[in-house]
Amino acid sequence: MTSAAELTDAELDDLDRALSLVVGGKIPNFEALDGFFAALACCPDLVMPSEYMPIIQNGETEDGDMVFDDLGDARRFMDLVSQHWNYVHYQLNESPVYFPLLREDETGAYGGNDWANGFLCGINMRHGIWSELINSEEHGGSMVPIWALAYEHHPEADMRPYTLPIDEKKREELIIGAAAGVMRMHAYYRRQGREYAAQTETFVRPHRKIGRNEPCPCGSGKKYKRCCGRGPTVH
Repeated sequence: MTSAAELTDAELDDLDRALSLVVGGKIPNFEALDGFFAALACCPDLVMPSEYMPIIQNGETEDGDMVFDDLGDARRFMDLVSQHWNYVHYQLNESPVYFPLLREDETGAYGGNDWANGFLCGINMRHGIWSELINSEEHGGSMVPIWALAYEHHPEADMRPYTLPIDEKKREELIIGAAAGVMRMHAYYRRQGREYAAQTETFVRPHRKIGRNEPCPCGSGKKYKRCCGRGPTVH
């Protein structure tokens, strides 16, 4: 099996079961994880596992955090996450197209909402870098279908992009548009990355190191050491 191997259906089921251990988390399933990793893969500033794993494993409160019964289950989860991380990077760097990994609902339809919200979660990890693209008249349009899917069921009606339910044709257009947008944004940041490399051999992060007792930048309201600064937990 290569490092760019796609997860099998059985492995995706295992990944979903592990993610379901988290209560109130930002990454509830493999669809959201795929969107999350797509955003991180686009960004020219590498996000390390020590930063993104707590986002995946932390619940709304400490009682909702991911807890494994034994070390074997924890290692299995980490292996699956790492494999999918590599596969997303492979698609964006080596494949001519990127296909969002979407879950079927009970009717066999694909929503794309969790994927889009996962992508926004990834953006928030490096919002300072993403803000230039998002606010760009030339490149910001790539985000439109992603926002449309992310806010489709927003609790505040004013945040929803459409007053009427999205039909099957429109949803397909949005999903295709989101996938194409990811490819465009990835290409944009690859060009930016080459410009950074041409200017200096060292990429300087546009943010300072976060103190353990400071509020977590993910917006949870908890201290960093109690949120994204934590690692995996084994019962």
